[in-house]
Amino acid sequence: SAFFSGSETGFYRISFLRVTIDAESGDKAAKKIQWFAQNPGYFVATTLVGNNVANYVTTMAISLILAVASVSHSGWMEIVATLLVSPLIFVFGELLPKNLYYRAPLQLMRRDIHWFALFYRLFLVASFPLIGIAKWFERLSSLENRPRDLVLGKNRLVQVFSEGQHAGLLTDVQSRLGHGVMALSTQRLGNSVTPTDRVLGVAEVTSREEMLAFARKYGISSVALHRKEAPHDWFGYVRVLDILSDRRVSLNFVRTMPEIAITDSRLDAMLTLYEEGVQFGVVKDGEVTVGVVSAHGLSEQMFRAGSTPGTNLGL
Repeated sequence: SAFFSGSETGFYRISFLRVTIDAESGDKAAKKIQWFAQNPGYFVATTLVGNNVANYVTTMAISLILAVASVSHSGWMEIVATLLVSPLIFVFGELLPKNLYYRAPLQLMRRDIHWFALFYRLFLVASFPLIGIAKWFERLSSLENRPRDLVLGKNRLVQVFSEGQHAGLLTDVQSRLGHGVMALSTQRLGNSVTPTDRVLGVAEVTSREEMLAFARKYGISSVALHRKEAPHDWFGYVRVLDILSDRRVSLNFVRTMPEIAITDSRLDAMLTLYEEGVQFGVVKDGEVTVGVVSAHGLSEQMFRAGSTPGTNLGL
């Protein structure tokens, strides 16, 4: 009873991501666990039959002991004995093993899976009807023949990252990065855009000295540029490093900001910036310039939840 009750809890508690990785590395115990994970109906049927057999054997043992030890064949003795033994069965056959398997599912399942596979073969004839019922329900729910380990929707990916971190396969930074990428893939630019009237920049005809003074005043490493007669028409930027490397300020120093639609996701915007090899992009709503988005700001949002955009281009 303890074996089957504990195995049931361990099976649902175990990290199947870790089991899959161990199985791919050639671990025989992990391969057996993986097989049952891919065919859960066989595991459940074996567990049900095993528990019922254990309970039947326990009840029969109580009756045989009373028959040998007692001269009386009255039914009340059997009832009293069953009531006295039931707490012991509950504690040591149900409660304690379930707690142990809950706390160390992988270790105990790896130790006991060979015995479980043996009982699966022994009980196969008795569990076959239960397996047939499970398969019937799978057909009704359109789950038959689906590659369970390949169905990785967003929710499943979140679970994989959580399991990977819990199992020690991913560091905290890697897990946060994975969650951040998935979050950026569905979120629109929205609040990640610095509005046109809050972008720190100057006109395209500004002199070298004025650009350096502006960058020094606001503590930024890049200065945005707008058209001479259109203060909100941002089109490029100049890095302070480029200005300092040469005394001339020419159009060769100007890095053009690619246009990004306001309807794009944050992840799409970040990929566009990295593909273009620039740090900033101008966000458009049709023909109207909405603001500027920063690759650095988008990258920060992958590592922290509830992040807000910078208030200027230099962040």
